[in-house]
Amino acid sequence: MNVAKKHIKTIVCSIYLLQFTTISYAILSAQTVNIIEGSKPRLSDKIEVHIDDFGLFGLTIDNKNYYGNEMGNAILPISYPFKNHIKLAPLKQPNNEQYTDVDGDELDYLAIKEKVEMIWYYTNSSNQLVEFTPTDKETFCSLTQKGQLGPYKVKIFADLTLFSKYGEPKANEYPNVNIRTHPSKIYTILEDSGICYAKPELAPSQAAVSVRNEWDKNYGFLTQSNVDASRNFPTTAFYGAKFDLLLAKNGLAQNYIWKIIKGDRLVTISSNADTVAVMFNTVDAMHTEMAWNLIMKSDNGFTVIIQGKNKITGKTIEYPFTITKWFSGWDKNLIGQPRANRGSAEEIVTGCKNLDGNYRISHANEVSNAPKGKNAKFTREIGTLLGEWGDPNQNAYPNSWAAAPNQSNSYKRLWLYDEDEKEYCDLHTYNAVYHCRGESESKNGICTAIK
Repeated sequence: MNVAKKHIKTIVCSIYLLQFTTISYAILSAQTVNIIEGSKPRLSDKIEVHIDDFGLFGLTIDNKNYYGNEMGNAILPISYPFKNHIKLAPLKQPNNEQYTDVDGDELDYLAIKEKVEMIWYYTNSSNQLVEFTPTDKETFCSLTQKGQLGPYKVKIFADLTLFSKYGEPKANEYPNVNIRTHPSKIYTILEDSGICYAKPELAPSQAAVSVRNEWDKNYGFLTQSNVDASRNFPTTAFYGAKFDLLLAKNGLAQNYIWKIIKGDRLVTISSNADTVAVMFNTVDAMHTEMAWNLIMKSDNGFTVIIQGKNKITGKTIEYPFTITKWFSGWDKNLIGQPRANRGSAEEIVTGCKNLDGNYRISHANEVSNAPKGKNAKFTREIGTLLGEWGDPNQNAYPNSWAAAPNQSNSYKRLWLYDEDEKEYCDLHTYNAVYHCRGESESKNGICTAIK
């Protein structure tokens, strides 16, 4: 009997506890449905204070993205149309230092609310920014030519939404109640159009085109880069070589103080109101062994940087280039004199070997890209001797290996070795013809420095 009563009490207690637990769970569940509202995700205090200098906006220049201070390293198409080369970059996502959430909710992503916009500015003569829309053919040099000066700037702006992965609320907009300023960023694309062309001898007229669009038949080589010396003309050189740096229009060069900040062992400069002349005429440049040491003992060639400092603003422009191939006349006794010599192919080979340093007769593909044939012509491209320097003559390149004005055309034909044909052929500097003739014929020649 007592045992039965105990069992009844146990059952009653169990039912009571079960009911209590169920009711408690129901009450608890009902309470957790009411989500507790926390704080909105935010960008860091530093970014919010400077939301009008928003470094997560960026630009894509020739398929490379630049954000914030990275813009200072951008390679810009100074002498080429820029509109389709400079575009909006994808919105950069904030890192952990640029994002904060007091509730500890993890960053999801930052997004453009509607659309991002970009405005171009040039600077007028009163130093005021003026909004403009560049055409597809506009270059920084052409802007300067018509009085639309640098600095050239771009403003990027858009409203943003920041999302966290969890929490409520999980989004925050910019601008908002606390941050009234719209997110934006102004980038200085270019302080000054700078050097637009590097002009060596323009002749011969038979070689007035460029397959790679590097050459203008009236002004010379277009500046390829404002920072990368390896991309600019010239990459080849010789004693007596000379070229002019041209700004956007005549009269601008006199606004700068010009100097060589790197490379003065091989070059000197002079300037007038319109141009800056760069000359390979130093004692080291005339000495074949010294020139060989400076260029061939370096894995990266010999870099020269010409700098102009604006007399009013103090801002600088630069033209950098790197020489990787050095050439010399073949007759050791005539180096530095304003005339050429001639000889057979064998004599040219011997003359090159006898130069101080380490030289050999130049190969055809080092001098030009001309295919063999009567109607074959070389084109003006960066990377080969005549492709860069055109028709050598004493007026253009004083005291070089080029023929003097009173010397015949035979002094203007160069013996070269053709690695494909396995024979000695000659290139006419005055009309760009390249063909192979009898090796005993008397012609000029050229030597290449080798390691």
